[in-house]
Amino acid sequence: MKTLVVILLLLPLTAFAWDKEDTALQATVVATMLVDMAQTLYISGHDEYSELNPLLGERPSRDRVYGYFLGGIVAHTVVSYLLPKEYRKWWQGAFIVIESGMVIRNSSLGIGFSY
Repeated sequence: MKTLVVILLLLPLTAFAWDKEDTALQATVVATMLVDMAQTLYISGHDEYSELNPLLGERPSRDRVYGYFLGGIVAHTVVSYLLPKEYRKWWQGAFIVIESGMVIRNSSLGIGFSY
């Protein structure tokens, strides 16, 4: 609880450092995570595919997929917001590369989208 209070108190102090580029990068992170989520939902409904993420398991439920990705989006956005500017772009960029790689891989296997 103390950690949450500290984070909430520090949020206004970092607000001045967030700019349009940060917003664009974070929007790209969120977009790629949403596409990955849609592909994971597709996997969960098709027996010919299995999920590789060990945190989700081979056959995750739809609720588990939604919880994992929506929680991940919120957590990533909070961390991005709190990171100093010089580290934020690396953090966001790394996730864009990782998520894009997974989306491209899934797509190449014929994995579609489902919501």
